Amino acid sequence: MTAAPPAQSGERTEEPPAAATGRGGLGARDRHLVRLVCLASSGATEALAARVREVLEREEIGLGDLLEFVLHYAVYAGWPRGSELEAIVRLQWASVHGEGSEHRATWPALESDTPLNEETTRERVRAGEEAFRTVNRVEAPCPDSPFVEAGMLAFVFGHVWRRPGLTVRERRLVAISACASAGAVHPLRHHLRSALASSDLSTADLRELIAEIDGRVPAMATAALRDGLRDGRPDRPRGPDHH
Repeated sequence: MTAAPPAQSGERTEEPPAAATGRGGLGARDRHLVRLVCLASSGATEALAARVREVLEREEIGLGDLLEFVLHYAVYAGWPRGSELEAIVRLQWASVHGEGSEHRATWPALESDTPLNEETTRERVRAGEEAFRTVNRVEAPCPDSPFVEAGMLAFVFGHVWRRPGLTVRERRLVAISACASAGAVHPLRHHLRSALASSDLSTADLRELIAEIDGRVPAMATAALRDGLRDGRPDRPRGPDHH
């Protein structure tokens, strides 16, 4: 969960051609999530702020779900990028809904008595192992390091992937897009393989995803996605980086 470098070609901010937006596969909400990932990873903060404001003004993604997206994005893109995105969401929300706005609203309070918050660390790790198997379609790694036990099993899968707000399908889209933006081909192939194996994302969905991110992420990432989709079974990664 270290910070990922910005995408080398992720600063493309213009809309893709109409042929890439009108086909089936990904819905409008899916596309917003993918584009937000690419913009946040590119460091193009002005374009990112404009996109966040557009989403908030049109209410195409609710604030609660948008904040869940920030957390999930931070897991896969790195905490500094997540922190930057959270700050932009807060600033744009205040601009749209803050004092003096005709659309004034109150920042939502977090629920503190959820079942997730009441679990012990041991329970969280066990739940994370089960969630890891479900999401990744492989056996969970042995919790023999801080990264695996506290980071991957207790936090990423024991907590984040089990949170409400985003669907598993949406979380897969965010994870794949973030790995592609970072140029992290090894985990990218794994996420593609597990998405196909789970049927959470169809081949049509993934073709649309490639069309969305092409030109926004490193070329080696789109090449890996195309190769994996063509083969139907991307290489399975080794070691504890199935995050």
